[in-house]
Amino acid sequence: MVAVSGRKLTVIRALTGEINMSFKKLATAVIVSGVAFGLVGCTASKNRNASNEYTDSNGVKTASNFYGEVLSPEQELALLNQKVVHFGFNDSRLTTQDERVLNVHAKYMLDHPNISLRIKGHTDERGGREFNVALGERRAQTVGRFLETKGVPSTRLSEVSYGKEQPINLESNEVAWAENRRAELEYGEIG
Repeated sequence: MVAVSGRKLTVIRALTGEINMSFKKLATAVIVSGVAFGLVGCTASKNRNASNEYTDSNGVKTASNFYGEVLSPEQELALLNQKVVHFGFNDSRLTTQDERVLNVHAKYMLDHPNISLRIKGHTDERGGREFNVALGERRAQTVGRFLETKGVPSTRLSEVSYGKEQPINLESNEVAWAENRRAELEYGEIG
């Protein structure tokens, strides 16, 4: 049997009461958060039907809300038909517009599990062969990594660099160089 003085017992009871009060506050916060998330989820899905299509305020069907942007079927098709993304000089970063294009391609690949994608990186004519092959590879890898972050399995992607060997514009000026700094998307069937 342990002897505890009256004063120590009062301190222990006070501490136990504070712990119980903190636990009650934490439990209340968790419950309130759960209810709030549930309400947000219900609100966000009220315009969506079973096929994952959305309707705008006029009741017009739009394409799926993929990563925060709602597109009409026409907009989605226009972006899907863009199979080239371009890069700045000596750069492998994507622009916001290229990310919009790649979001649609990612959605397409997720909707079609038997499709594979070959990403071909290219550069302009300036610079040495080895440098340009490496830069083309970085560009292809940038596109591949972006698609992977959107849920596309890496097993369905392949990347290849052609460096400066396959220009689409043979002139030697800024316009031609800008057209040649690109990554091309080429779809195929999974064998």
